[in-house]
This record gives sequence, C-alpha cells and structure tokens, in this order.
Amino acid sequence: MKATNKAMLYEAVSEFIQLHAFDHLLDNELAQLKSLLNAYTVAEEGTEEMHEISSKLIPLLGKANFFVETISPAAIQLWFYALSYNEIPIGGMMQDFSSTNELVN
Repeated sequence: MKATNKAMLYEAVSEFIQLHAFDHLLDNELAQLKSLLNAYTVAEEGTEEMHEISSKLIPLLGKANFFVETISPAAIQLWFYALSYNEIPIGGMMQDFSSTNELVN
C-alpha cells in the first residue's frame, strides 16, 4: 500500500510539473524537488532517511502554484489525495498556499 501511495505522490508531482505549477521555482529548486521525490519513492518507510527526505521535500511541495490556468480540479484533487495518503501535513501547506497564492482583484 505504501508503494502505491508513493507512486501516487510521484504521479501528482509529475503532473503538476507538466501543468507548469512549479515554473516559478529556480532551476536548482526544481532539480532538488525532482531529486528528493525520486529519493522519497525508494526510501524505506519509518527510517531516519525517510524523515530527512520528507523534511526537505515538504517545503518544496508547498511552493506549488494552484493558480496556473492549466491546473484542473482533477489535478488538484489528485494532489491533495497524494499528500494526505503520504501523511504529508496539508494544513501547513494551506497556510503557505493562502499567503503566497492570493487572488489579485
């Protein structure tokens, strides 16, 4: 089951990259996101390595831009399912999300 959850996160991040939700990241941040995601998918559950990878990955995941016009409701739903099934704290991200993705009137 955990492998399926990791695959879901990998798919969600890959889709968000394709939908340009991370285009605002610097090249080194995007490379780090991809590297950490790959490491996350192969790391063994419950290890110190997994915790270390997660602590570096979560802030980068929180930088997703939900207001890119190519983002669909289905992509956002997959994103939040993937985060929750991988026990990534969505609450903290939502606070970051609201402060960095404000609508402009």
